[in-house]
Amino acid sequence: MRLGRTTVMLLVATLFATLAVGPAAAQHDPIGGFFRAIFGVPQYRQYQVPAHLDPLTQPKKKVEPKIVETPKNPDAQVVLVIGDIEAQGLGYGLQMAFAEEPSITVVSKSRAASGLTREGDGEWSTLATKVLVETRADMIVVMVGINDFQTIPVPGAKGLEAGGEEWTKVYGERLDKLVAQIRATGKPFWWVGLPPTADPDRKPTARAAYAAFLSSLNDLARPRVQAAGGGFVDIWNAFTDEAGHYTPMGPDIDGQIKKLRTNDGVLFTRAGQRKLAFFVEQEIRKVMRGGSTPALLAVPEEPRVEPKPEEVIVGGPPPLPPAPWTVVGPIVPLGRVAGPDGEGGLAGGPSRVRAPETLPGGFPVAATPARRRLVDGLPIDPPPGRVDDISRRMP
Repeated sequence: MRLGRTTVMLLVATLFATLAVGPAAAQHDPIGGFFRAIFGVPQYRQYQVPAHLDPLTQPKKKVEPKIVETPKNPDAQVVLVIGDIEAQGLGYGLQMAFAEEPSITVVSKSRAASGLTREGDGEWSTLATKVLVETRADMIVVMVGINDFQTIPVPGAKGLEAGGEEWTKVYGERLDKLVAQIRATGKPFWWVGLPPTADPDRKPTARAAYAAFLSSLNDLARPRVQAAGGGFVDIWNAFTDEAGHYTPMGPDIDGQIKKLRTNDGVLFTRAGQRKLAFFVEQEIRKVMRGGSTPALLAVPEEPRVEPKPEEVIVGGPPPLPPAPWTVVGPIVPLGRVAGPDGEGGLAGGPSRVRAPETLPGGFPVAATPARRRLVDGLPIDPPPGRVDDISRRMP
């Protein structure tokens, strides 16, 4: 069969076009490349993985290292941690601090959503009664208040607004109740103050108001805890910058700059939890050494108020101290003293009693140095050889 000249030329041109369009494809698959050049390459739609499902584009969630503790002794002392969600981080920090101490075990009974403005089991002045009975504790650590920026419900009436006068009164009463329950155990206890926060969901003005509120809670708790013989651990400055403002970064317990707070501006990273617990750890170790329990439980002395100058002037003389003697001493008369001849003079005055002229042994009184100096007013002769002995200078 003979092909026309035009047909042959068309086939040759198509072959060269195939080689030009897809030389690599024509080289490995000349027949398939030939037909793809003639009829075209089918286009397939490439599937795009959504960004929120693509594991390559998702940030890896940091997994905090697991706390590995050594086996504890059967008679290990128990450190009980109670409070809210920040107390949970404090508990983790204390577990890390005493992970290798077989004589100390940390038991955390904190509840994330608890506080002192909740009702029922979420309110610690009520909840503590049960927890303190159920848990054998040798030392107690408390951290609560981060959830309490809210109204306190009042049955049948409008709730008390956070920070108001009535709110502060009721909150203080609940603080007193909780502190009294802990004090009744007779165990050493510490109250950890609240740190500054930077909640990103709050506006700047609201953040400032919230920071002032947290600071006021520290001021409410501090005197009550100290009056009950507990220790108040102030951590505010440990989580601020040089200007006293909140900062998520800072030195850890080894002095290395690390991220201490999580992105929510409230909770703590592992490094932050360890630093949070460091300040309480030091107090616990003092008790373990047996030297700080009496000082910790001692009620502080009331401050002395110095009187004003005018009060000192118009005030009466201070009372005399109690007499140190128990027996009345000899009585010395202040009247006339009788002499041997029946006459006398005033006590301490010139005596008419004739003094002896000689001392026992026959030594004349007039020759004594005392008589020479005190009665006659003459100098006493220096001992021979002394520097003021002028007799040795005489020829």
